[in-house]
This record gives sequence, structure tokens and C-alpha cells, in this order.
Amino acid sequence: MRRPWWLLLAICLNGCNPYMAAVSVVSQTYGVATDVRSVSTQASDTEIEASIKTSLLASPVPGTGSLEVWCRQGVVVLGGVVPPGSPAGAEAVRIARATPNVVRVETFFVSHRPSEASDLAIEAEIKAAFAADPNAMEARVSVGVWGGHVVLVGVVRDPNKIDEYVADAQSVSGVRSVRSYIQTLD
Repeated sequence: MRRPWWLLLAICLNGCNPYMAAVSVVSQTYGVATDVRSVSTQASDTEIEASIKTSLLASPVPGTGSLEVWCRQGVVVLGGVVPPGSPAGAEAVRIARATPNVVRVETFFVSHRPSEASDLAIEAEIKAAFAADPNAMEARVSVGVWGGHVVLVGVVRDPNKIDEYVADAQSVSGVRSVRSYIQTLD
């Protein structure tokens, strides 16, 4: 029996813990099945993300390894903390632009992060708001939070859904701003 490449990758990434592997496989399968992008686009975006993350981790420029990377329909969004004067942001953009099949690179960098714990709490509350909203599907939009500033990355069929995700994120206490990189399906 031939297994999908992403199934084998999920099992390998979760080590030998069969429970985590099973949860990851179910989660991955659900995500693939509910994503509005084609499976080939999802695979391409995943490859782009992995390639950029690997290059950022291997980069000798300090700070690149801690940046977040999302790719949807070939559009890469880089987010994270880049202190003033740091070359990390420019290096991350250079790496992303040099990656095959990247259509465009967007950035959301903040100069500092007052409280990572607070940002993680805000992210969890936003995901809970998405899950509670019958018009939103939490798995379709990724969330990043730095210093209360929120980044949303995803793909939806209906452009009106973008406003719903933004409104849900803005409704969470502690959110200072919301930047949407949610796209409509090509």
C-alpha cells in the first residue's frame, strides 16, 4: 500500500509516540480535506514553507531562525520580531524570494515582544473565537501574535469570510491591531 508523503512525514516528525502520530495524522487529514486549496497547491505551499524555514534556520544571520513562515497559494508571509538595525528581516525576505515557486513575499515584523505568554494567550483566544463562530473554520486561518499585533494567513472561497475572521480576532481582549493576509481562492 502506498501512503501519501505527508502521512509519512507526520509520523516521522512526531517520533515514536503512537498517540501523537495518530492525532497528527487525523489533524493533517482533516486539514487537507477541509482546505479550499487543491491538494497539489497545499503540497507546493508546504514545500515552500519547509524550504524557507530550513534556510532561515541554516542562515548565519542572527534572528532569522525565530521568524514565522506561512505560504498560501505561493504567497509567503514572514512574521516575527526584528529589532531595529537587525539584518534578519532583509535576509529572510532574500531567502523567501530566492525560493522556487514563490509568487510574492509579505512581511509583518515588530521591533520587540513585551510578553510571549500574553501573545500565546491572545492566539489561543483568537483560535477559540474562530472555533466558536459558525461562519469561520479555525483550521483555515493561521494566527501569529507579536506584542498584541495579530497576523491572519489563510485562503477562503468567499471574500466576505475575511471580514468575519478579522472581526473575530479584533474581538479578543489585548489585540492591538489585526493584519489580514487572507486570500480568496484563485
